[in-house]
Amino acid sequence: MRRIAFTKESADRCQLIFGKDLIDRLPQSVRIVDSGFRKFFGKSLEGEYLMPGGEHIKSVDRVFEIYQLIRTSKSKAITVIGGGSIIDLVGYASAGHAEVEKLFLFPTTTVSQIMPAVNGFGVNFEFVKDLLSSKGLPNKVFIDSSISFWSYSHLSRSNFLFPLLVALSFDKRLFKYLFNHLVAGSEVSAELWDDVIFSSAKAYLTGIEIGKSVVGGEIGRHIETASRLRAGNQVSLIVGAMIELRLAEELGANDNKIAEDFFRSVRLLWKEDWTSRIDMSSLVDVIDQKGGVRISMPDEGLDKTLFVGSKVFERFVREKTWRGLESFV
Repeated sequence: MRRIAFTKESADRCQLIFGKDLIDRLPQSVRIVDSGFRKFFGKSLEGEYLMPGGEHIKSVDRVFEIYQLIRTSKSKAITVIGGGSIIDLVGYASAGHAEVEKLFLFPTTTVSQIMPAVNGFGVNFEFVKDLLSSKGLPNKVFIDSSISFWSYSHLSRSNFLFPLLVALSFDKRLFKYLFNHLVAGSEVSAELWDDVIFSSAKAYLTGIEIGKSVVGGEIGRHIETASRLRAGNQVSLIVGAMIELRLAEELGANDNKIAEDFFRSVRLLWKEDWTSRIDMSSLVDVIDQKGGVRISMPDEGLDKTLFVGSKVFERFVREKTWRGLESFV
């Protein structure tokens, strides 16, 4: 069992615990469980409260539903089991409730395991992604890589894109290792996947400790808002990364070699049922309302960002007539 301690500037502390069968060792608490994971797990958990997953669940109405659950359960500890959306929702509600003393996370998707929610929580309002936010920090995060490995090996190899993206953003050496493994066509074993999850999460924590964001994170959020939350988080994040990388290339501020390796990875791993088209006009409108967007560069000392004004972004889109996946890769 491996552990990482994460401490914020406020001196709040969170412990990340990596291991197998951790779901049997979760602390006594109310357990809010993604109903999709409940089907996968195959049995009910003590004190569980089922909720659906997905971006649509991150609403103010659901926050009050959780407040009611806290009141009736009289528990001062909550464990949330599921993907990033339900973690965001429960984390936001817990941070704003005086009766909640402990918050534990058990992320079940690749994205939520390698980008653990230690940088605050957000819920959506009026179709704007994460318009409402809180700065809460969980007490512990339990990460069992065997759960995300099942999804990788049985459902979609595209899950490998997200460790690649985190490595691209925060650890160039890790990116090269993962990329070489991908293009060699080597098998990803459960043991290797466990190392990938641990190394990616560690790289992510190192980056956000100094305030750097994952490449594609900012534009990815704007894509979701531009689609009125209909674009999936995974697609938005990857397309957002491609846009940010191409933008940086246009402005002469990018390592073209590592960017092209990432584009090659996308071509190899893009999931067939993901949409390859996005509404760039709506995205331009959203960024225009913000006055511009700050994009993140691939790992170069972990401190490289670039602000792109709305007029520059609009010209980038109009001149190149970017439309979707095929425009970037």
